Amino acid sequence: MGKPTIRPPSRVDSLSFPVFGITWFGTPSPPPGMSSGPSSATNHLHTNASNYSAPSPSAAQNIGISLIAYCGGGGSAKTGVGNKLIVDITADDCDASGSSSVSRQIEISTGEALCFGIHAFRPPRDEWGMVRLVAAVGDEVLIYGIPIFREGELQGGDLDADMDFRKEEAILLGKTNVGQGYGAGVVTYTSLNQTVAVGCENGIVVVYHLKEEQGMDGTRTINFQKIIECQGHTKAICSLSFHPQGRHILSSAKDGTARVFCAETGSPLAVMECEVHDPNGPSPPKPANNANATTTKDPRMMKRPPQILVRGCSYGDLEGRTIYTVASGKRGAAYLTKWKVLVPLNAASGAGGTAGGPPNGGGPNDDNIKSGSGGALNIRNEYRVQCSPVPISAVSLSSDFRIFALGSVEGTISLYDVQSQKVLKQFQGHDLPVTCMASRPVDSILPLPGEEVEAIDGGVSFDALSASADNRLGRWTLQKKSRKVVPKSSSRRRNPSAIESFLWNIFRIPLLLTIVIAAVAVRDVFNICGEEVNFSALMMDMNAATKCVYREVLWADETRTGVHFVPE
Repeated sequence: MGKPTIRPPSRVDSLSFPVFGITWFGTPSPPPGMSSGPSSATNHLHTNASNYSAPSPSAAQNIGISLIAYCGGGGSAKTGVGNKLIVDITADDCDASGSSSVSRQIEISTGEALCFGIHAFRPPRDEWGMVRLVAAVGDEVLIYGIPIFREGELQGGDLDADMDFRKEEAILLGKTNVGQGYGAGVVTYTSLNQTVAVGCENGIVVVYHLKEEQGMDGTRTINFQKIIECQGHTKAICSLSFHPQGRHILSSAKDGTARVFCAETGSPLAVMECEVHDPNGPSPPKPANNANATTTKDPRMMKRPPQILVRGCSYGDLEGRTIYTVASGKRGAAYLTKWKVLVPLNAASGAGGTAGGPPNGGGPNDDNIKSGSGGALNIRNEYRVQCSPVPISAVSLSSDFRIFALGSVEGTISLYDVQSQKVLKQFQGHDLPVTCMASRPVDSILPLPGEEVEAIDGGVSFDALSASADNRLGRWTLQKKSRKVVPKSSSRRRNPSAIESFLWNIFRIPLLLTIVIAAVAVRDVFNICGEEVNFSALMMDMNAATKCVYREVLWADETRTGVHFVPE
């Protein structure tokens, strides 16, 4: 497939720093009839911090929000590019019409450490009026609170002056250290039991429970309570995903495997060994491992199996019966694998048995069934299909489990339909490998704040976001054009081509001179030969009019006074 150009309504925004992590949180705007209105929203979201009361769901949870956060930087102070985290938040204005929104951008410095993984969420019953943002920075995990509205944004500034937390753009609610040298890189969250999972560079997944507390003075904090460390991966974690019921953690890493862990005990439940060769072709030869094999100390002569990077993993339904993984090598094609969980997850919490076979270890020998030591889930490889001709570097699955957003090492972005197993649309948006992807958090038929037709850049529902170290942020959509109706009077004229401009510059001066001479000649014809060129004279004697125009206007006779010809 070729590399199509970027055409509206998709677009690419220029940034001031390389980006290595991105997240997108959103809740659609409520219908006008369900809008909470200015009074209810203000009463619940802008009361005094010392006697703060829980907002009702109709007031707090019915506010449409769209938050996009991305992180990165130059790596150190020597580069001159600071390490930072940028938050773009747009929220409903909660006015009577419910059609306007308020947007702002927040910048958070991460100091000398780079932030590689971020995840935005909002608890089901939010009593603080904030979107939480978890960031993996070095060996630490930080959680910020982003107030939905700043002081003075609702009802023209009619807010309580004692709301000190509203005066701040971002509030550090808590932080923890995952371990010396762990290198936090990926974070995810589940709202069912307020749990955060952190994937580290050493292959360990650390699980925390978040406990929100509010002091008597209104101070808000979140404490990290460590639950367990999940061990099994041998290389850096690439992706994490919680089971829809929150009891299991799905992880993928650069060691070529995806694993399922129990979120409470950390025990491994299953291992999925991913492959990156054509399922219809022959299997790649395995490296020789015997005594007769030639040994050498030259690393160039040593045959090693290709490294498989499982860049993405995700559950594919609300019951957790389907698992998707996307894997590729350092070169070659990338493959999407669909796995089926044959044992219900509520029956997999107990120990015993081996994944891939009956509890007693019996059963048929099926290469499609991947098992893990000590596992308790029977997971079968349903199919494996090529999803990209080049390696994939970033993956994100849509909220409806239908479209994979795939970012490649060549800078292309593909929107891949899981059901039809086809690329719906492909874009060439980056000059460097895509470092991170974020799919739309809600269905595209539900507009997020800022996407309304009335908004300045509205009328477009983007399906995915991408970023790279080339200082660009891409916004991609399957829409062919904006929903905005552009008046014909305001339509832009076509710009002339280079050839048209060149010809115009050459011939415009002679054309103007010709027009001036013709105008003077017409004036003289009517002044000198007026009687001969009128209608009645032309009908009676055409020769007289022709002779007058030629002799008196266009060409002077040699006997005429003041006319001199050069002698022959």
